[in-house]
Amino acid sequence: MSRSLHIRFFSACLTACLLAAVSVPLPRAAATELEAQSVPTFTVRGTGFGHGIGMSQYGAQGSALAGKDYRWILGRYYSGTTVAAVPAKTVRVNVDPGASSANAGFTRTSWRLRPGQAGQRLVIGGVPSMEGTYTFAGSGSSIVVTAPNGSKTTLGGSVTVSVSGGNPPLLEVAEPSGIYGFSNTKYRGNLVLSASGGRIKMLNVLPMEWYLYGVVPRESISSWHPEALKAQAVAARSYAYVSTGELFCTTWSQAYQGYGARNSNGVWVGEAASTNAAVDATRDQVVRYGSRTVQTFYFSHSGGHTANNEDVWVAGTPMPELRGVPDIYEHLATPPYAPWPSDREVTLTGSQLADRLRPLVGVPASPAYVTGANVDRAASGHARYVTFRFSNGASVKVTGSVVRTRLGLLSTNFRFTGFPITRIQGSNRYGTAAAVSVRAFPTSAPAVVIASGEDYADALTGSGLAGTVGGPLLLTARGYLPAETAAELARLAPATVYVMGGTAAVSGIAEAAIAARLPGAEIVRVDGIDRYDTARKAAELIRATSGGSTAIVASGTSWPDAASASALAYARKIPILLTPKETLDADTSAYLGAARPSTVLVVGGPAAISTEVQAEVAAASGASPRRLAGSDRYATSAEVARYAMATTPAFTASQVYIATGVEYADALAGGVLAGVQRKPLVLTNSSACFSGTATFLEQNRSTIGHIFLLGGPGAICERGRDAIDEVMMR
Repeated sequence: MSRSLHIRFFSACLTACLLAAVSVPLPRAAATELEAQSVPTFTVRGTGFGHGIGMSQYGAQGSALAGKDYRWILGRYYSGTTVAAVPAKTVRVNVDPGASSANAGFTRTSWRLRPGQAGQRLVIGGVPSMEGTYTFAGSGSSIVVTAPNGSKTTLGGSVTVSVSGGNPPLLEVAEPSGIYGFSNTKYRGNLVLSASGGRIKMLNVLPMEWYLYGVVPRESISSWHPEALKAQAVAARSYAYVSTGELFCTTWSQAYQGYGARNSNGVWVGEAASTNAAVDATRDQVVRYGSRTVQTFYFSHSGGHTANNEDVWVAGTPMPELRGVPDIYEHLATPPYAPWPSDREVTLTGSQLADRLRPLVGVPASPAYVTGANVDRAASGHARYVTFRFSNGASVKVTGSVVRTRLGLLSTNFRFTGFPITRIQGSNRYGTAAAVSVRAFPTSAPAVVIASGEDYADALTGSGLAGTVGGPLLLTARGYLPAETAAELARLAPATVYVMGGTAAVSGIAEAAIAARLPGAEIVRVDGIDRYDTARKAAELIRATSGGSTAIVASGTSWPDAASASALAYARKIPILLTPKETLDADTSAYLGAARPSTVLVVGGPAAISTEVQAEVAAASGASPRRLAGSDRYATSAEVARYAMATTPAFTASQVYIATGVEYADALAGGVLAGVQRKPLVLTNSSACFSGTATFLEQNRSTIGHIFLLGGPGAICERGRDAIDEVMMR
């Protein structure tokens, strides 16, 4: 059985002029993947304690506190069962805490036994003995018994040791024994010793009810509600009743400390009046499914939902009585590990995690390290499998139960956090745009596009132009040049600066500051009478270099759709044209009529650009427009990303860039870096990962090696970051 919380507590006590120009090649550093990332660090968080199958012991206590009796409790956790009486049974328990099925219980070379109370004497093999302590040593298949006076007797076969006199008659073991390995533990019943190869196995043979006296206070907490203790007594009896052969005193079977002993602090650890009463009140009662006595697995607490047996032991046959159920009253008992406190979480680097997994088949040898972990969950929330990805490209699928064991986790209801997520941020939107630029262009850039950081209208169309001229998109305030932008301009030292929009967007003062910072640079203002005209002029500049075979049409009254297209526009030097929802703008129509692009992408649904406008786009361009749209801005960004990956050479999802869908600045500036790297750019909510984005990430999870968040916690807060992490790790 899973170690109960009571046991655990006790053990703890123990121990980023154009017309005259030609196509501009990207700087070498910008055309490559971002630098290799460091080994990631993973934290495993979760809830509950134990394997999660059958009865939650804290759930039983919570149910009792809610007024439920033990029969209700057992019926709740063991589906479709009843409580019924069975004939009495004698059990055989190996009292050595070091015994297991691996060593057949033959673990010690000798044992020392004596009477458990004054006035008692041992009876060895039916023969009364003198007072004192006897030593039983293995010799081949025989046992050499040494009396207190030093005399020796050799006995063959098994030797039964009992005690005469006293109430109750008790045998005391001077060696460490029982679940806690205390010396001087006392036992009811008989002790039966047998030898093999010079080692001795010792079994406590006693009636079921006496055995349960020593189990229930170890597997539960003696001060708990009587109905919870009764449920524990029946569950422990059922488990032992269907077990064949010998039981162990440890959680290989059920925790058992016999009649009891004093620990090193003199505290009695053994039978209790309350637990003995629970055993007596349920004498001979077991859990039955039809006519079959149930192997009643139980554990400490689930943290909200128990598991089907095959959720955890995935190779097992589903058992009808071991169905997971909501643990509706468990919280009333205040379980301490629901959720796990921080000191019970496990944090490991990818290398350390790989080392823990090395003994498993298929895990690559060092220095390969874990780069990702995806959890396949059952409906109960418990991890059925975890697929680990390694730095050398290998992947290994491991059951949740094995992961729990390898990592020392409290339960299989766990999740990995720590998917490689890096923020690219500055102290504000201007700083973030500069930080994006540093990553995209680590040395210099031939040109820079500058747009307003206060209004999206002219900035929307800067991505395609930036891609065409081979430089970043930086932001500026209307009335002044922010220090972050000024510093990045000086670092890049571009020959040309393109200013998007008129002086209402970027004032003459800001333009003068740019000129002062770059005295040798040419400043080209791309402005029209309105945002639509500005977009057309930017498109004409792009067409002069790229040929204009593709065009993007997006809303001019809402920014998210155009921002979602920024990486695609940058990577392929595609102009972004704007239009109102209900009527195709005249400047946009004029461009489409002159350029006659063979491919036109309408980004956004009918709520952003009507079907009538889409038809006008078709008439103006002579092309059949393709609409890239989802149910909301997040799903639309995912559709654009899918299109980019499907139609653009070397555009892959090995990295993904994510920007807030609430503000435009980071998405537009970040589209440059995503475009340089030819990676997707998608949008997310500040504090959640909406379904459109989540679905895209899930679909590409096996290839995504790193996610970059554009902006600081003010753009995507830690809760939003955690939501993305959860999508990638689940």
